[in-house]
Amino acid sequence: MGAVVDAMYAYANARVKAMQSDLFSQAKFESLISTKDFGELAHELNVTVYKEDLATLAVKYSGADLIEAAIHRHLVRVSKTILLLTPDDSKDVVSLILGRWDIRNLGLIITSKAMGYPLGQMTDVFLVSSTDFPLGPMAGVLSYLDLKELSEMKDVANVVTWASKRYGGDFEAYLEKYRTDGDIGPLLLQLELTYLRKLVLSVQGRSGADARVASALKATIDEKNIVALMKGKQRGTGAQDMQRYLVEGGNLSVSTLNDLYRAANVEELVDGIKHLYDLSEALPSYREEGLVALENLLSRRVAQKTIASLKVAPPSLSSIVAYMMLKDLEVDNLIKIIRGKEYGVPDKEIRSSLVYA
Repeated sequence: MGAVVDAMYAYANARVKAMQSDLFSQAKFESLISTKDFGELAHELNVTVYKEDLATLAVKYSGADLIEAAIHRHLVRVSKTILLLTPDDSKDVVSLILGRWDIRNLGLIITSKAMGYPLGQMTDVFLVSSTDFPLGPMAGVLSYLDLKELSEMKDVANVVTWASKRYGGDFEAYLEKYRTDGDIGPLLLQLELTYLRKLVLSVQGRSGADARVASALKATIDEKNIVALMKGKQRGTGAQDMQRYLVEGGNLSVSTLNDLYRAANVEELVDGIKHLYDLSEALPSYREEGLVALENLLSRRVAQKTIASLKVAPPSLSSIVAYMMLKDLEVDNLIKIIRGKEYGVPDKEIRSSLVYA
């Protein structure tokens, strides 16, 4: 990198480090889990970076809805800041990483049309249900006008055509399946897989410290593929049928994934990836409660491994992506706590579902 570009990354790295100091510690999450009600939870959050967002939205929302809306509003502001401070030669990659929220919102729009439940009046921060419940945050790169146009489209096919032009991919077979049997799941899965393929392609060929970013993004594909293998093995899905659920472009090749799928059962499959991600400690919980424990531990192992690698890189795209991943973990953990408390999930179960890097 030239001197000017080096200086831009040094500045971005300094800003990111300052923002990272506001991220919640494990002790903070433990404190939030132990709160007795949403009033106490909001009070704890009111002395953090979410204070402004809680105050702004308190006139419209309350309880769990207020806290979740405030978290998402803050995420939207953070995403815009990250994109602004990212040097120009990496904005395309950062935009695609933020695109996970665009894919989520596209999924919400497609699902609402498939189910015949129109969305409500959008805000400039998140999609809203017909009952004024805050849905997906606009934390990606699709604009308010983009999402408004998509939400006003006539049907699922129109939205899918738009998505195909933006992300590539042929969704016709999955659209036809939806038309035939009403199952929207395979279509939504293929939309996400197409996005992931494009995301990995965006970092191929980057060298130096940025190669760590490529490996980190590929690891997210590995995680999705390993979960797909475990679910397939649990359900007895045939090896040939498994191919449609796997994404090329991860650190683990499709050939390697096929070899792993030859395992007799989930436990043998877990043993096969032990050299990469040791999930042994979750096996007792798996035997009693199913795959959730293995999925949570896999997420934790992937996050710990990838973020640790990104953190030690010199000022570069790596430090920006590390912060983005940590912020996503914080948001995901907060939402798990909120929804867990709303539905009466025991604190022990909420605690075990959280992912720390």
